[in-house]
Amino acid sequence: MSCLRPAAVLLTLIAPLAGAQEAPAPVVVGLAEQAPASSELVLSGTATARRTSMLSPLTDGLVDDMLVDVGDHVDAGQVIARLDAVISRHELATTEAALAEGQARLADAERRRDEAAEVHARNLIAESTYESAVAEAGILAADVRRLEAEFARQREIVARHTIKAPFAGIIAEKLAETGQWVQRGDAVFQLVDTDVLRVDVPVPQSYYGELASGTPVTVRFDAAPASPIETRLTTRVGVGDPSARTFLARIDVDNRDLRFAPGMSARVAFRPGAAEGVQALQVPRDAVARQPDGSHRVWRVRGTQVEPVAVRVERFSGSAAVLAPGSISAGDQVVIRGNEGLRPDQAVRIVEPAS
Repeated sequence: MSCLRPAAVLLTLIAPLAGAQEAPAPVVVGLAEQAPASSELVLSGTATARRTSMLSPLTDGLVDDMLVDVGDHVDAGQVIARLDAVISRHELATTEAALAEGQARLADAERRRDEAAEVHARNLIAESTYESAVAEAGILAADVRRLEAEFARQREIVARHTIKAPFAGIIAEKLAETGQWVQRGDAVFQLVDTDVLRVDVPVPQSYYGELASGTPVTVRFDAAPASPIETRLTTRVGVGDPSARTFLARIDVDNRDLRFAPGMSARVAFRPGAAEGVQALQVPRDAVARQPDGSHRVWRVRGTQVEPVAVRVERFSGSAAVLAPGSISAGDQVVIRGNEGLRPDQAVRIVEPAS
């Protein structure tokens, strides 16, 4: 009997300890739910000009007059430089005079042809005489068309001694001066279209499927952070950078007031899904635990017990984590407090109900 008494005492002490280990762990839970995927993705971008052109003359020549300078704003079609066109104008005048002479000859030949036609109708002249008058008028008409083409050609040569702005913008660089000889292909000005700026943003490839033309964005230039611009994504370039694993998103910004300039940096907040009201599976951010191998998991409540579930996090948005569909369903309860040290099938006690 003396040998059994210590064993009985030991069992009496172990029983309460075993009961204490099986006590449900207190946890706070939240719900997995489908919610609008209107979270913000904030990235850095750079403003570039929509159009930039190096302007060259269409003919060789001596610069006669530079009509604008660096920093000047020019309109589309505005004359910005002229080359010396004295000889070309003389040739144009010669061609014009020849054309006028040819037109006068043609008018006289047509008059004589018409008179010959009247006389020929009364059989008062030979058939060959009438046909000669018709042929002469035809030959002179062809000669006038040749002279008209030559006159148009020479007029175009004169026009090519003038350099015009192909679009509205600012002269960013001046590369020639009055008295300098320039050739076709030699840049004389650099013209930059600043009325519309393009903010180019490299976006991680994981967001390629979420961004599309029309996605709402907010642009804040670092030069004026207190003046946000609400606009939409202009285009998503469907060619990625294989080294950076990014693709280009481009936003056009109205800049007719010249508040900003190419080269400025900007912060761009994308709101994927906001335009279409797209829904996404979300859980409270505190429910997601990162594992040593970089994966993520949550503890899902099943009745009075918990089970670990591996999840794929598409992105974090504020206090929520957006999950890829498949492992968790809307309406599932997940542990957001007390999930440290849980083990599979452990009994839990919810101390704060899900909202």
